[in-house]
Amino acid sequence: MICPVIGYIEIEPRLLLSCGRRPHDGVATMNSLWSIGLPILVVDVANPVLLAAVILALTTPRPLALSISVIAGHTLAYFGAGVLIAFGLADLIGQMLSPLLDRFSNPIPVDFVIGLAIGILLLVVAWRWKVAPPDPAKKGADEPKQSIGMALAFGGIINFAGIPFALPYFAFINELYQLDGESKLSALVVYNLLYAVPFLLLPLAFAIMGKSVMSVFERINEIVAKYSAYIIPAIIGLLGAALVLDALLYFWSGTGLY
Repeated sequence: MICPVIGYIEIEPRLLLSCGRRPHDGVATMNSLWSIGLPILVVDVANPVLLAAVILALTTPRPLALSISVIAGHTLAYFGAGVLIAFGLADLIGQMLSPLLDRFSNPIPVDFVIGLAIGILLLVVAWRWKVAPPDPAKKGADEPKQSIGMALAFGGIINFAGIPFALPYFAFINELYQLDGESKLSALVVYNLLYAVPFLLLPLAFAIMGKSVMSVFERINEIVAKYSAYIIPAIIGLLGAALVLDALLYFWSGTGLY
């Protein structure tokens, strides 16, 4: 059965909750991880929430300081959430959820009924999903405050506001089961630094070219907002289709996809 849970928790010995896979013997190389991680990162960077916030910060009286602070706040919050999921959250809830591991590994018919229902629900959500572009009329209410501290906090807040766009990040964290603790932390640091680079190019371009580049930024913001409306629904739709197919195969042949 396909596990309808995104992410993983660590149990003794460390197990991937996603359908009970065990870590590979030995520590997987970083090359193996990044062959998967880099394509995930490319999708993850298409974050219209952070992009709009950085462009907004560039319109303030302190464009460079505030835009960089927004990016830093978002990056620190994103990294912290990744560490919490990869380490702390796993240890906190591991024992509580460990009975579910056997259930996912040895599903009974009712689990496939639940999976079918969840799959249909996800397909409906994917079909109806709409991501609205930033509304200029509401710009003032969401504008970063005119201080570096408030801009840092604003970056952290929009990190959580952009959770619907973080599914690729969860997928990357899901791959860290291959690594030991130190390597996991290093991978999260590298991922978050690489994530920040495209957004840092905006204040860099502003510093070099001045306000003349703002029209280009606004156009980029419109394009990302437009296409992000298709990326996340596609991911949700694929997951829903897989769950539905898993359940139908089980009811047809007695064996699911896994």
